[in-house]
Amino acid sequence: MTTLALMSLNDMRENGIITQEEYDSAMHELTETSGPQASDGVSLLVGKWSTTLYGFVDADAIYDSTGSFQDLAGNSLVSRPGTYLGDNPRTQFSIRNSRIGFFMRAPQYHDVRASARIEMDFLGSNSTPEANSQAVTNGAANAALPSEANFFTSPEPRIRHLFLKVENPIIDALFGQTWHLFGWQDAYHPNTVQYQGVPGELYSRTPQIRLSKTAKSEDVTFDIAVAALRPPQRDSAVPEGAAALHFAINKWTGVQTQGATGTGIMPASIAVSGDLRSFALPNYNTSAGNSDQYTSERACGALAVDAFIPVIPGDKAHMGNSLSILGEFVDGTGMADLYTGLTGGVGSPTLPATISAVTTTTNKAGAGAAGVASGTSETVVTSTTPAPLVDPGLVYYDNNPTATGNHTVHFIQWMTIRGGLQYYLPGLDGKLWLSANVAYVASNNDAQFGISPATTLKYMDWFDVNLMGDITPAVRLGVEYANYSQHYNDGIMAVDHRVQGSAFYIF
Repeated sequence: MTTLALMSLNDMRENGIITQEEYDSAMHELTETSGPQASDGVSLLVGKWSTTLYGFVDADAIYDSTGSFQDLAGNSLVSRPGTYLGDNPRTQFSIRNSRIGFFMRAPQYHDVRASARIEMDFLGSNSTPEANSQAVTNGAANAALPSEANFFTSPEPRIRHLFLKVENPIIDALFGQTWHLFGWQDAYHPNTVQYQGVPGELYSRTPQIRLSKTAKSEDVTFDIAVAALRPPQRDSAVPEGAAALHFAINKWTGVQTQGATGTGIMPASIAVSGDLRSFALPNYNTSAGNSDQYTSERACGALAVDAFIPVIPGDKAHMGNSLSILGEFVDGTGMADLYTGLTGGVGSPTLPATISAVTTTTNKAGAGAAGVASGTSETVVTSTTPAPLVDPGLVYYDNNPTATGNHTVHFIQWMTIRGGLQYYLPGLDGKLWLSANVAYVASNNDAQFGISPATTLKYMDWFDVNLMGDITPAVRLGVEYANYSQHYNDGIMAVDHRVQGSAFYIF
């Protein structure tokens, strides 16, 4: 007879319903969102099949000294001083960062473990809210843009993770959408009150096929993984490729909070990863007969190095008075979409309008106000601007055509350096801590291809400080101050001061 029960992952492990390996796999998936709470969360057990509900409720109050950002700031540009948004502050209350997820596990079949995960948040709107819900564009109501009220009070759900995973002693395989392999996400995400990803943080999820292998001893763990991912330009017809190596020292552990809610015990580790992607854009040649020529397939890449180091070690029994640092270095081209909202002011590459000539002939004498004679032909010239063929901020045509009239395709370069520390105060079992993060984001070529220096970012300095604490195992409070200092390529500096307070109910 099939049994039906409510049981935690911890209880299932202690009662022999799942193995230690199955428990470890589940906790690995859930820690980033729910931390250790995931082990005692609610799981529906049907026979030996289980579904675990997890997530958090997040309520936020956010003040910015400019009107530059939505609740999710990411790597967006700070509005320039001397403008309305650059000189006017903004206050927002939001619940859109709340999450809900389901982790599903099938009973182990011989040495094969199969699981699936579905997780959503409410950051799904792809448009900027209009202060006036009856906003008028070209004389018509702009119904496509949400009002401020709808943007915050009726947010749209968005898929974060949706994948299936098959694990066995030989190799593990994953199919679906989850963290990008580049940067070994999400192991090195910083602790901060505000929404991820912050400036300089690799933070992206995408559909993929991934193969990985873990070799583990009592002292060390070594991981290797490769993935074929959704191409950043679908018309390139070439999947993105990524590969990563990860090495951890198992007995050298520290306390780490990933994001705002994922507190856990993590070993010292380092990861090196690479990314390779390809683009194919139309030829810019505007001369007659060349409108159908295309550039050759062109590839670009990036390298990332990440590390987590417990300076004052901590473990489950001694979480207080522990200090850890983490860091990330990235350099590459054509990869701005691996960050949240990073374009640096670079748009999508545009082609010249296609010129067409249409000849018409009148059939009646004196037809039309122009008085064209019967049987006389006239030529009407029209132009059509092609739609962008790639997302903004990745590639761009230069403004120096060769002798044939072509413009070269260039990849936009970015370098990011990010560091952070977390200190858990003594005597409180890790329930109160301070964290701080810094980041440097720069491009050496985003203003070299005819793009206005007044609209493109030369570099950005960012830092924040956070105080967070647990009132109960399920309730967490946090407050943050963040400083965005952005330098445009024309020498203007724009600054935003952000203060955010947040309350989390973690389940």
